[in-house]
Amino acid sequence: MPVLFLHGLGGGAWSWKPQRAALRDTRRLFLWEARGHGAATPVDDAGFADYYADAREGLAAVLDDAHRPAFVVGHSAGGLLALALACDVAGGIAGLFLIDPAYGTGDELILRLWLPLGRVAGPLAAPLTARLTRRLLPRLFARGFEDRARAEEAWPDQAAQMPFEYPRIYREGFTGPAGFELRDFAREISDPTFLLEGSGGFRRPRFPRLVQTLQERLGDDFRYEAIPGGHYLQLDRPDEVNERLGTFLATYAATREAAR
Repeated sequence: MPVLFLHGLGGGAWSWKPQRAALRDTRRLFLWEARGHGAATPVDDAGFADYYADAREGLAAVLDDAHRPAFVVGHSAGGLLALALACDVAGGIAGLFLIDPAYGTGDELILRLWLPLGRVAGPLAAPLTARLTRRLLPRLFARGFEDRARAEEAWPDQAAQMPFEYPRIYREGFTGPAGFELRDFAREISDPTFLLEGSGGFRRPRFPRLVQTLQERLGDDFRYEAIPGGHYLQLDRPDEVNERLGTFLATYAATREAAR
């Protein structure tokens, strides 16, 4: 079965180098890139809705090519895109493998309080946030790794592709992604799902409601695990991630093939 990889904000095909090396001989891999990232179409501005449109086109191309459901692997914002696709593209997904997904639920009180404030403060604060992010990004990126050598190796790719100048990126940091901020995708998931997080030294869910919802929704078809590592687990701890991803794909690919 095909495997579609969805990178996070500022990522690209380079975000999956270890997984591509580990799986290319046994799986059909598709490395998606959002507009303004990697080799994709350059743009002057983009937001989450644009990235979602790109991801839907990417999944449609995979399905047209492979003629069967795809496994979707998503990191960070790509994890949220994967959840959204699983809800909106009926029958197109065989399973989800989520690595430190960006996530928010519509019934969290803090989100309901923050969004109205963010709509006022966002346009005013976004330029300052952009300047601070540009200055602090190398340090913030390095904190997403526990293996400093891997962080230094990955940084040139991240630095070259981070969409620093997109106003919508910073506005949505305050207001939430347009059209998605109050929708709890986890309540609609029906595909087998593995949620893998970097524990940062603490073995606890960073999004406990997401974990609880998926456990209740999927039962034995859901697995959660936190392993030592930072936000960029697939680069920071590639052997551990590849082992879990390979087992997940083999288990559910066999199940799907038997059902065909």
